[in-house]
Amino acid sequence: MIQVNLLPPEHRRASGTPVARFVAIVAGAVLVVGASCAYAYTHFVQLANVREVRAMREETVVSKEVQKERSLALQREIEEFQQRRRAIQTINRNRVLWSKKLDQFFEVVAGRDAAYAAWLDELEAPTLLAVNRRPGALGAPADGGQVRFSGFLAMETPNEGPAQSSAFYRAITGDPDTTRHTSEFFQDFVSISNPTIEIIDRQRTQTTLTPPVVGAYKYELRLKAPALGDAATKSLGTAPQGATK
Repeated sequence: MIQVNLLPPEHRRASGTPVARFVAIVAGAVLVVGASCAYAYTHFVQLANVREVRAMREETVVSKEVQKERSLALQREIEEFQQRRRAIQTINRNRVLWSKKLDQFFEVVAGRDAAYAAWLDELEAPTLLAVNRRPGALGAPADGGQVRFSGFLAMETPNEGPAQSSAFYRAITGDPDTTRHTSEFFQDFVSISNPTIEIIDRQRTQTTLTPPVVGAYKYELRLKAPALGDAATKSLGTAPQGATK
């Protein structure tokens, strides 16, 4: 059955909003307001806190980086000082105590019960032996420098020259080839030149010696190379060689 409302529009009863539409409108409004509140809370409250925490973390990172660089610098200084300490200890173990070495040498030269009468005229030794390594001649092993000394042997007749020269040589070295024993003085050396003696005219020297016959001797000894590693050499540097008389 079809019903037709013939009343004019102004006299008709107003129809209400459908329930489904109303619910949809209200739900949409609630969602918009909720999203706006969530955005505002997140942006103005939580994000501000996060930014503050981030700034604090960045300051902490910068501070830690500074501490890290300082710590690494201190570690490098510690390693450098430890390297220098090891180098100094190595040098101390390998250095030649020249005061003791010279005492030993003069005991050999001025031996009271020796079968020779020796005078020392000149002594030459390299300086800074503990930090210098000198390459050996003709591919020989490196050594710690050379010690040279010369002087005179006094004798009654020229025929005594070979015997006195040989006795003096044995006193210096301990004659290790024969006795398998090295003298205390010669322990810091690796080689010595062959013994020689030259009977000279007394007028060629101003030295007054007794007995009247004079034989000149001259020796050259090579010191053992200091047992230094590359670290010690780099740490302390290499000093130029010189000589003292």
